[in-house]
Amino acid sequence: MDRALRWLSNAAKGELREPDEPFEIPAFDTNSASATTIAFNETQESFPDWRTTYGQWGTVNLRSLPTAEETYATGAFKDSDDEVVYQPQWGGYIDSNPDDSVSGAWALLEEVPIEPPWEAPETWEDLEGFFEGTETDPYELRANIKPVLDDEPVKILLIGFPIPASVDGDPEIIYWQPIEIQEFKDPNDLSGGFRDTGRGPEIAERREAGEEQIRWLDSDNWSHEQLTRRGHMTEWFLDRNIVLIGAGALGSMVAENLVRAGCQQLTIVDNDTYEIGNVARHTLTIDEVGRNKATAVADRLESIAPYAQVLDVDSAFPPSGELPEPIREAEVVIDCTASRGVRRALDAIRWNHPVVFCSAAMGRRASRLFCFTAYSHTFPYSDYNEAFDPWRLQEQIEWDEDEDAIPERVGCWHPASVIRTDRVMTWAGTVTRLLDQATSLSLRENHFTVLETGSGDELPTISQATPPFQDGTIWRAPESPINVQIPATCLEAMYDRCRKEHPCETGGILAGTDRLNGPALVVNARDPPRDSIQEPTRFLRGTDKVEEWLKDARESIGIDYLGEWHYHPGASPDLSRDDRTAMNEIANDDGYDCPHPLLFIVGQDEEGQFSINAYLFHDSKEYEQLERIDNPDAASTLNVGDDI
Repeated sequence: MDRALRWLSNAAKGELREPDEPFEIPAFDTNSASATTIAFNETQESFPDWRTTYGQWGTVNLRSLPTAEETYATGAFKDSDDEVVYQPQWGGYIDSNPDDSVSGAWALLEEVPIEPPWEAPETWEDLEGFFEGTETDPYELRANIKPVLDDEPVKILLIGFPIPASVDGDPEIIYWQPIEIQEFKDPNDLSGGFRDTGRGPEIAERREAGEEQIRWLDSDNWSHEQLTRRGHMTEWFLDRNIVLIGAGALGSMVAENLVRAGCQQLTIVDNDTYEIGNVARHTLTIDEVGRNKATAVADRLESIAPYAQVLDVDSAFPPSGELPEPIREAEVVIDCTASRGVRRALDAIRWNHPVVFCSAAMGRRASRLFCFTAYSHTFPYSDYNEAFDPWRLQEQIEWDEDEDAIPERVGCWHPASVIRTDRVMTWAGTVTRLLDQATSLSLRENHFTVLETGSGDELPTISQATPPFQDGTIWRAPESPINVQIPATCLEAMYDRCRKEHPCETGGILAGTDRLNGPALVVNARDPPRDSIQEPTRFLRGTDKVEEWLKDARESIGIDYLGEWHYHPGASPDLSRDDRTAMNEIANDDGYDCPHPLLFIVGQDEEGQFSINAYLFHDSKEYEQLERIDNPDAASTLNVGDDI
C-alpha cells in the first residue's frame, strides 16, 4: 500500500520518470490475448536501418519455434513496396526452422506509445493519436494488411518504437510490441450499406475498430547484447571464431559455458560416439545416445542461445586432408582431449594469424585442473611438456599408490569411474575464467596453471597447487655432468624404515626418472623385498618380486631403476668395501640396464640423528661421491646425464 501511495503521488507530480534512471517499457495489458510471444532481434547496430522508416509500415516473416509456448521469431522485414528493410542475424537454432512460418505486419512509430503519466494505449482510438503526423493511418493500415494476415492462423501486427537506455536519453534501439488482431472488419456489415469505391475496408475499420480493445501480446528482445547483459566473457571473445577439440565431459561443459557466456561462433571437433555410460558426466541426454558427440553437442548449443552458430566436425583431430575453413580461421583453439597426439598436431599447424590456445585436462579423480594457455601462431608443445612433465609424473605416482583407482583401460565413461559431474562442472567454469585471463598474454607468451581441491566428499576449496618435487635435496657429481634430486618424502621414507629396523641394517631400491631440463629425480625409495637379509652387521637386498615391480613401474609410471639405498645403524654413512663391490656388480650387470647406479647411505650418530651420503658408480669400477647442494638454484644451469 505504501508503494502504491508513493506511485500515485509521483504520478500526480509528474515524477514517475526521473532523468538518468533506467528506461522501462510501459506495461502493455496482455491478459486478453493468446499466449503467443514474439522474439525479435534489435541492437544498437540495427538501429540506423530504421531511421528513415518512422511512420511507415510493411510485412515481416515470423518463424515458428518449437518451444513449449507458441513463439515466433522475426525474419526479414519488408516495406510496403516489398523491399527488405532489415534482416535479423540469428544463430543456427532459428535458422534451422525456416519452413514453418507465418506472415505478419509492422508499423513504426517515432515515439514510445505512452499515455501520461505511464499507461499504454488500450483501444485503437487511443493508439490513433500516436500515428498523427506520420504517413500511416491506423485504420488504413488495418485495411492494407488484411490481405496479408487474413488467412494466417494468428494475425500479428508489430508496433515498433525507439527507446533509450535511460530516461531522457537519446533513442538507441527499436522495440517491437505485438498486437493480435482477432478479425478484420467487413464492409458488408456496415449499417446503411456502402458504395464499393475501394475504401470500404478502411471505412469499415474506422467505424468499427476504434473502440475495440487492443489485444497486446508478449515480446522479448532475443538479441545477443540483450541476452548476455546478465554476465558474459570478456568482450574480445564474443565474436571470435572458436574451435573446441574434444566434446567429452569437460569439453561439452566448457562449450556450454562459452555459449551461455555470449560466444557466438564455435566449431566442435570430435569423432567419438555418445554412449549411455557418458550420461553420468555430460551435457547431452539419453535422446542423443548413439549420435556423434560433436554433432549432438553442436545441436544442443544452438538450442541454448539464439545467437549461436555452432558447426561440427565429426572426425579426429587433425581431420584428414586440408583443414576445414573454420579451423583455418580459428582465433581461439581449446583442447579438452588430454591427448598428446592432439597437442602434437596443434604444434605441427601454423596459423597465419596469432591464436589463443588453451589445453585443459583434469587429474586423478578430477582433484586437479591443468590449464595451459598461450598466444602464438602455433601451439608451443615443448613449453607445455616442460611445464607439465613434473605433474604427469606426480599424477602417475598417485595413481600407482591409489589402491581404489579404476584401471585406466576401463575408460573414464565407465560407471565405476569415480569422477563426479559436479567436479567437472567446477573445472569447466574455471577454464572459461582462465580463458578470460589469456587475453592479457603477449605474443609467444604462455602460462601454465594448476589448481587443486580436496578429494572425496569434502567441500571444494580450490587453491593454486604447489608444484611437485620442489622440497627435494639436490646432489651433484664433481666430475660427471650429473645432478640428482631426491624429494623429502623419499628421504623420510628411508628414515622411517631405518627406525623400524634398528639396530639391523636395511635398505632397498631407488627408482626415478631422468629429466632433460633438470636433475635426475628419485621418486621412490622402496622398502626391502621380503627375502632380504637384515642383521645388525649385514644387509643383503633380496630379489623377490623386484623384477615385476620394476617392469610395472616402467610401464605404468614411467620410472626406472636408478640404484640402491642402505642403512648403517650407529655408524657413519661412509662407503664400505662390500658396498662398493655390490654396486660395481650392478653397474656391470646388463640385467639392471643401469651403467651408472646411485647409492645413498644413511648413517646414524650417537644421539640417533641421521646423516646421508650419496655415491655414483660407473661400470669402469670407478665411483664419485656426490656433493650436496644447499642452494637448488646453483644446479639449475647444469645438464642431466643421459645415462641415469
